[in-house]
Amino acid sequence: MRVLPILLLAIFFAAPALAVDQAVDSSVVANTPEDALKAPAGRFVQDLGDRAIAQITDKNLTPEQRNTRYRDILLSSFDMKTIGHFVIGRAWNAATPDQQQEYLKLFEQLVVKTYGDRLNLYSGEGFRVKSVRPESDMDSIVGSEITHADGSEPTKVDWRVRQKDGKLAVIDVVVEGVSQSVTQRDEYASIIQRDGGKIDGLLDLMRKQVQDQQQSQ
Repeated sequence: MRVLPILLLAIFFAAPALAVDQAVDSSVVANTPEDALKAPAGRFVQDLGDRAIAQITDKNLTPEQRNTRYRDILLSSFDMKTIGHFVIGRAWNAATPDQQQEYLKLFEQLVVKTYGDRLNLYSGEGFRVKSVRPESDMDSIVGSEITHADGSEPTKVDWRVRQKDGKLAVIDVVVEGVSQSVTQRDEYASIIQRDGGKIDGLLDLMRKQVQDQQQSQ
C-alpha cells in the first residue's frame, strides 16, 4: 500500500523548530539537492523527514510511544495555529474565544491521529529534498520526493515553510499539486456554510471524530 505521510503535516504542525539567524534571501534559488540542503528551509524539511522515518523504523517503540513521537514532531515542525486559522477562514473571527480554543485542540488531535495512522503503514519509502524556492521574505517552497520501495515513480511533495519569530515551521504540504490545507479548508467550508457561517456544526463533527478515534484504539 502506498503511503503519503505528512512527515509527510498534517500533521497540518523530536527536536524544536530550527532557529535561523537571518531573513530568507529572496534572491537565492536552490535547484539541486546539494544546494537545497545548504538553505535553512531545505535542511529543516530534510531533518523533519529523517526524524519521522527514524521513529517509524524504530522497532523498539510501542504504538503509543510512536504516536507520542509523531505528535512531538508534528507540533514542533508545523505551525498548527496558522494552518488551523486558514482551514476555517472567516469563521474563525465569528467564533468565540472558547470555540477557537476548542477548535484548535480538536484540530490538533485529529491531525496527529490521522497522520500517525498513515505513518504506521510505512512500507519502505525514502525521502529527499530536491530544491528550495523563496516565495516571499517569510515563505519558501521546499520541493521533495518520496521514493517507493517498489521502484515506481517518486511522489512529488512541496512544503511551504514560513520563518516566524526566528524559527521555521511548515504551513502547508502540497502532494502532487494538491494542497492539503486547501483540501481541508474546502471540506470544512461546506460544513460551516450549512450552519450560516458558524462553526457549531463543525465542532460537533470534530468532537464525534475524536471520540470515534478514541473508541477504536
